[in-house]
Amino acid sequence: MQATSVNPMAALAMPLPDEFTMYQRIGATSIGLYYPKGSQLGWTAVIALAADRGLRVEYLCLGIMSIVDSEAYRADVDGLIDAVRAAADLGAHTVYCTSGRSGRLPWRVAAQYAANLLGPVAQRANELGVTLALENTMSIRSDLGFTHSLRDTAELARLAGAGLCVDLYCCWQEADLVETLRANLDLVRLVQVSDFKVGTMTMPNRWPPGDGDIPLDRLLAEVRELGYRGLIDLELLGPAIDAEGPEAALRRGLRWLAEHQG
Repeated sequence: MQATSVNPMAALAMPLPDEFTMYQRIGATSIGLYYPKGSQLGWTAVIALAADRGLRVEYLCLGIMSIVDSEAYRADVDGLIDAVRAAADLGAHTVYCTSGRSGRLPWRVAAQYAANLLGPVAQRANELGVTLALENTMSIRSDLGFTHSLRDTAELARLAGAGLCVDLYCCWQEADLVETLRANLDLVRLVQVSDFKVGTMTMPNRWPPGDGDIPLDRLLAEVRELGYRGLIDLELLGPAIDAEGPEAALRRGLRWLAEHQG
């Protein structure tokens, strides 16, 4: 079975010690960490806490919500540099983020702005044994990014010398998805899964795998057939997860992955 990790988005409201204890209860050993939460607690404390709970922090994540040609974006990039250093200290292999907003810029102009600032971060990450990876987003989340297809995200990632965090929830109906993955498999550092119910009109609103309409069993089989052997990341958040409770939802999601990745 392919290795799985648990994304921290379902547990953002929890204090970090409680979050890590929950992961321990559901049998997770590989996890992601939301960078602002870890930074607030302090990295020495995070390292000790993860060791105490028997957890491996595989990646750090954060969303960039500023416009690429603004001073705020430069400040976000400074945060990325700190996240890369923290990841190296934690032994995490990836820091993933969104691209930030394009504002009123044309796509390629925005991409060049972003690449110029993200490129040095990606280079520094590589020097520390970490990969900076960019995550694809839906157009409804243009507050987070301007790469609304995996193809566009891969183009920006190559321009910046970065990797890819593939969120299947955001690209499952994209044309030629398998071909895009095949052409950019060398960049892929994380593949994220969650389910979507067709007709849903609110965001973010994800479900555990098997509860919705995304053909995740087929998609994961295709990803494996391409030769991807990295982590499959369970990313859950939204009203359905809050109503069920993060612990129960994550436990069900991990069980589904165990049953459908054999």
